[in-house]
Amino acid sequence: MRDIASWVSSSRSLGTRLLLILSCLAIALPSAGAWSNGGYSADTNNPDYGTHDWIAEKALAIQTRDVSFLSGTYHSLFLLGTEAPDNPDYIGDTSNHHIYFHSTGELQDDACAVRASTIYETALGYLVDGKYDDAAYDIGVMAHYLADPGVFGHTMGAYTDWGAEVHHSDYEAEFESRLSSLSAPSGISLGDLDAHAAALELAEAITFGDGAIQSNVWMDTNYDWSNGAFEASAMASLYASVETVASVINHLLKEAASSEPPPFPQVPQPPASLSASVQGSQIVLTWTAPPNDGGSVVMGYMLYKGTDPENHSLLAAVPGSTFTWTDGSVEKGKTYYYWVVAVNSVGSSDMVRIASATVPRDSGSLLLPIVLSAISAAIASGGVIVWRRRRRGGTRG
Repeated sequence: MRDIASWVSSSRSLGTRLLLILSCLAIALPSAGAWSNGGYSADTNNPDYGTHDWIAEKALAIQTRDVSFLSGTYHSLFLLGTEAPDNPDYIGDTSNHHIYFHSTGELQDDACAVRASTIYETALGYLVDGKYDDAAYDIGVMAHYLADPGVFGHTMGAYTDWGAEVHHSDYEAEFESRLSSLSAPSGISLGDLDAHAAALELAEAITFGDGAIQSNVWMDTNYDWSNGAFEASAMASLYASVETVASVINHLLKEAASSEPPPFPQVPQPPASLSASVQGSQIVLTWTAPPNDGGSVVMGYMLYKGTDPENHSLLAAVPGSTFTWTDGSVEKGKTYYYWVVAVNSVGSSDMVRIASATVPRDSGSLLLPIVLSAISAAIASGGVIVWRRRRRGGTRG
């Protein structure tokens, strides 16, 4: 597998780059960690292992679809992704890893759910495009945001109805010390929820309590690992985090499998129209954009010129925003033929549109537009252009 460090520096999504910018704006804001990552990885090909990695791996273990690209081929990228939201070298936006509810049950701040949902969309795009390395990294990132609300400290804060938590780093450190002896969660059914809804559901359970999970205030007030109810709640919270991540990965894989990949770009159609008119001692060409750019934006136009309709040479190349050109290299009494070819990232359109104009012998006459015609050998009835590439004499653009 290629070197992960070089991959991370050269192959990140627009969404992640935006998160990097946002993280710089958040430096002065209060922040907190969550489940640990075992440190910041010095060797990106062998990421440090922490509770976030454990949760992400256990979420893979209960999937019913093929996740070998996460558990095998791109496993290191997947684990590195779980570190990214805490690591300032990648994303490091720790001030946005919380979800707050009011005591009435009304949502106050869903920052972490928004982050999870944003990364879900980029991961989905990569999966549909078949870019499994990028997808693996982003699924790891998403898993971090989804699991964070499973820590009671991420549902409490100074500006919430619950107040700021006292115990946080000691809570995650205790789990870090137990990783080697933690048993895999049992009795978890594989859910199917989108990222935003799943993160909110987990945060609500951690905030108000649900079954063995005690409320956030109870956990902070009764912090004691020798207390059976406390330890049971902590383990139930950990397993709930696994269930949340598993549910969203399942939803993501299902959506990716049912999504149509974007059409592969093709060459554009020719410009929709082309005309040539005599203005004094010059000929002015005008054209319009192709009706279909082939799925890739038109970058420019190649203009060709000849003195008969079978031979031509390159006249000029203009940007995609240009739709007119003045040819001053013409002689009185001659007829000139012109072609305009649209060009995108794939290649050039067919050279099927041709326009001609004759420069009058009396160049002192008034403006004399002589637009003979716009001829196309590849236009079917109704004005629909046939997508057929063919060469005509001369050089193609």
